[in-house]
Amino acid sequence: MSESACDYLKRFLSEVDGILGIFVADKDGVVVASATMDDMPDQARSPYVTAAFIVSLQQVNKLDLGDLEWMITSYQEMVICQFHFTCQSALPLFLTVVGSSECNIGAIIALEPSIRPLLNRLAPEASSRIQNEAMLSRTTNGPYFRV
Repeated sequence: MSESACDYLKRFLSEVDGILGIFVADKDGVVVASATMDDMPDQARSPYVTAAFIVSLQQVNKLDLGDLEWMITSYQEMVICQFHFTCQSALPLFLTVVGSSECNIGAIIALEPSIRPLLNRLAPEASSRIQNEAMLSRTTNGPYFRV
């Protein structure tokens, strides 16, 4: 795949009427790749959207209700579909698709398997970034960082 992750995601913006944005985030809510329309609401870009999904995943696991792979949240002006993606050798990624209130939710759910090849490619890169950041943790010798 020679195109960038953002270009790959932009192709899906026009496949379903009403999609306002697609973004992929890591376990900390940091956006790894995104593609948005100009009229996407700012509150949908917040890292709290991904954080709320992660907390929901944890609560479902604590209650032994099975694996939560996707969730749909509906608001007055938008619909947010979130998908949990795990790769064997990498940390999980979270795909968020934001649509208008008239958007076809079934079409968004059917779109997710087409985006999986990108998630397979991004998962190891996001994991290595997080591991590199962990190497910059404080040492026990004071306020210095190990490089």
